[in-house]
Amino acid sequence: MVRLKRRPFPAAVGTISVLTAVLVLAGCAKGNDPAAEKPDSEDAVLYVGDEPVSEAEYRMLAEKYSNQIYMQYTTEQVNSADFWQTETDGTAPWELLDELVQEELQYNYTLKDLAVELSVEEDYTYQELMEDREQENADREETLGSEEGVVYGLTDFDEQTYYEYWYSNLETQVTNALVEKETSVTEEECRAYYDDNPDTFSYEDGVTVLYAEFPYTQDDSAESDVQAQRMKKAMESTDSLSELSEAFPDASLQKLDLNSLDTQEGMSGVYTYRWQTASQMQEGQIFGPYEDNGMLCIMKCTDRTGDGSLDFAAVKGQIERYLQAGQAQEIIADRMEDAQISPGSISPEEIIVSL
Repeated sequence: MVRLKRRPFPAAVGTISVLTAVLVLAGCAKGNDPAAEKPDSEDAVLYVGDEPVSEAEYRMLAEKYSNQIYMQYTTEQVNSADFWQTETDGTAPWELLDELVQEELQYNYTLKDLAVELSVEEDYTYQELMEDREQENADREETLGSEEGVVYGLTDFDEQTYYEYWYSNLETQVTNALVEKETSVTEEECRAYYDDNPDTFSYEDGVTVLYAEFPYTQDDSAESDVQAQRMKKAMESTDSLSELSEAFPDASLQKLDLNSLDTQEGMSGVYTYRWQTASQMQEGQIFGPYEDNGMLCIMKCTDRTGDGSLDFAAVKGQIERYLQAGQAQEIIADRMEDAQISPGSISPEEIIVSL
C-alpha cells in the first residue's frame, strides 16, 4: 500500500521554535464572492465529509503525485498505452495514485475545517485559493518592478507550489491555535519526558565565555579599535564581569553558557559565527577583536565542559510546548480519521488516465 509520508513531528526540543513562528498568509476572498461557489454534486470528484472536491483540485494533486507512482514501475510499463489501468498483483497504478491524492485531501480538508472552527481562517474553495495565488503573483511582480523592490522567496507561484505553501502554513497556524486553546501539560509530564529522554538533552561540547561588543562605525572605528584592544588586555587579568563592566561602560558585556544543543545563535542565525568560534576555544583563550553584525567583538573562554546536559528548568518550557504540539497533532489525526471520503459524480480513474 502506498502511503503519503507527512512531515514527522520534531523529535528534538531545539526544533520546537518552528511552531512559534507562524507565517502570515495572504488572505483569500473567502465567502465574499457569490460566483465562487463550492462545486455541486455534478462537478465533484469526491467528498471529504460534506466538502466537495473539484476536478481542478483533484487533477492538480494527481499530477503532483504521479511521479511517485511512475518510479514504482519499469520504463516499459510506464510507456504502455494502458499503463494506469494495467493491474499488478491485483492493483492498477491509478488506484495507487488515487490513494495518495485522497490522503492529501483528507489531511488538508481536516486542517481547513479546524482552521474555520478555531477562527484561524475563513472558509474558502479551491477556486478562491487559486484566485488568491494570481493576486499574490501580481503583487510580487508589482513589487519587483518598483524602485528598490524586494521579494522574499519565490517571485511566482504555480498551482502546486502555492497549494503546498498555503497548507504548510495553515498546518502551523492550526497547530498553534490548538496548543493555545485545546491542550494542557503538567509539570509532572514535562519532568517524566525529561527523565525518559536523557539523550535529547545531552551535549558533547559546552563552553562558558565572557563576550563583549562595542558599537562600530566607520566614523569612530579608530576609537572603537582602541577600546576593544583595552578590553582584550583587561580580559587577560580578570574574569570578573562586574569589573569589566565598570571599566568599560560603553561595552555590552555578557557571560554566556553555550553548548552544542543551545548555541544561542538566534532564529536568524545571527550569532552562528560566535558559536563556531567559541566552540573551538580553550580555557583562558581570548579571541578578537573581530567585526560581526556591525559590532566589534571580543571573547574569552573561561570554562569548557564535555558530555553535559541541560537542566530541567532551562528546557521545561520547550518540553511543555513539544508535548502540547504532540497533543495538537493527535487532535488533527483523530479528526482526519473522522473525515470520511465518499465518491462524487466525476470518475477519479478517468482523470488519472487522461494525465
